[in-house]
Amino acid sequence: VGVCVCVSESVMEVQSYLIGVIEASVAVLGGEGVAAYGKDIINIILTILHSPNTAAHEDCLRTAGLMAKEIGPDFSGYMPHIWPYLGGYLKDRDRGSTYITAVLATSDVARAIEGRIMSYCDDIVGCLLAALSSPTLESRAKPPTLSCLGDIALGIGSRFTRYADPTMTLLQQATLFDMPLDDSIPAQTMLRNDLWEGILVAYSGVIMGLREAPPVQFANLVKIHMATMLGFIRKISETFVMVDGSPRYGFESVLRASCGLLVDLGSAMGPSEVHQLRTHFVQTLLEGCI
Repeated sequence: VGVCVCVSESVMEVQSYLIGVIEASVAVLGGEGVAAYGKDIINIILTILHSPNTAAHEDCLRTAGLMAKEIGPDFSGYMPHIWPYLGGYLKDRDRGSTYITAVLATSDVARAIEGRIMSYCDDIVGCLLAALSSPTLESRAKPPTLSCLGDIALGIGSRFTRYADPTMTLLQQATLFDMPLDDSIPAQTMLRNDLWEGILVAYSGVIMGLREAPPVQFANLVKIHMATMLGFIRKISETFVMVDGSPRYGFESVLRASCGLLVDLGSAMGPSEVHQLRTHFVQTLLEGCI
């Protein structure tokens, strides 16, 4: 027999105010304060998530992510309780901003508890890859979804090997996405900016996360996808660096992420392979970041 949770509009309004206050308090309390009141905070979050007050659910997920950032690995003790709701929204990629908030919260949790997120990774990575493969996923949801894959890879390290092939294949497909660069349409150009930054962050996360994998396996992964990664960086260099070497306005974060990936690739390559980075477009990109 199903249980009907009936909540009046006035109660839902109070819940929304309450979670807003708690979200602000978590940011102010800091790690020790959040840890001291952790059980009380998570119980309020769970109570609201269990209610039909979907308007407040997004704030609950965001607050959970903030909690994870503040208390770090200790947040893993709350994961069994928060996961049914967080995982539910990760699966519901058509929920717009709530799905995006769930993805961002998952990134926060992955960075906070690192390897302790492993038991949830089959579901998380499956949701992220399915979302990125879906034609109905909103464009604005793609960058945080891509970045989340990188955060998961960094969190679980060499154990990301089981997800490496489908992730790298999807990233390769994502690098082919293009749209006209028209500086007169800021929203369009910033959308591509965010998307390309998300791809770069995901690549960096996978490369750095898998450095502790068996050497031969790691070397093969880098070798197989090196041409795609360098080709993508070349496209960025040719697109975002002006003739005078300066970056286009608003694209500094993409160039920084590109340089970050170049550093990660340089550290992953052997002495006999690093010459692949000695190219004109890499030099142009690096000069654009100075």
